[in-house]
Amino acid sequence: MPLMPVKSTFMAAANVSNVKCDGDVIKGLQSIDFKIMKRRENVHAIGIHERLGIHYGDMYVTGVLRVRSAYPKFDKYMGDEKSFQLVTELKDQTSSVGKITFDECYIESKSFSMEVNGTALTEYAFTATRIRQEMGDTTIDFGKIPGV
Repeated sequence: MPLMPVKSTFMAAANVSNVKCDGDVIKGLQSIDFKIMKRRENVHAIGIHERLGIHYGDMYVTGVLRVRSAYPKFDKYMGDEKSFQLVTELKDQTSSVGKITFDECYIESKSFSMEVNGTALTEYAFTATRIRQEMGDTTIDFGKIPGV
């Protein structure tokens, strides 16, 4: 199956984009960072030094949400060990340019900081079981096994 070209002609603006937790906009959100990691192993044969291929295994999604002051819903979810969904709606100044959806998220940790000349900031680290990305006419399900 040939690879399809990916168009990257969108520009998202943080000041008009938003992140929702179970459908509610997260008030005071300062930033969101996430990382997708896939376990990878090289495949070798006896008597050959070169790699013959790659075997992919588990996928992990981790991230951090930084919120001004705090977000009580995350505190409750952490205490109750309840899962939730995050949807990042990416927008430019006039329209929607994409969406990133994180399914079955859990709060892993919470840290709080406050500086004398600033405001309180709470960082919530989270994990997700699945991540899907829609950008323009391209949709990627990062958890789906290619060819299946």
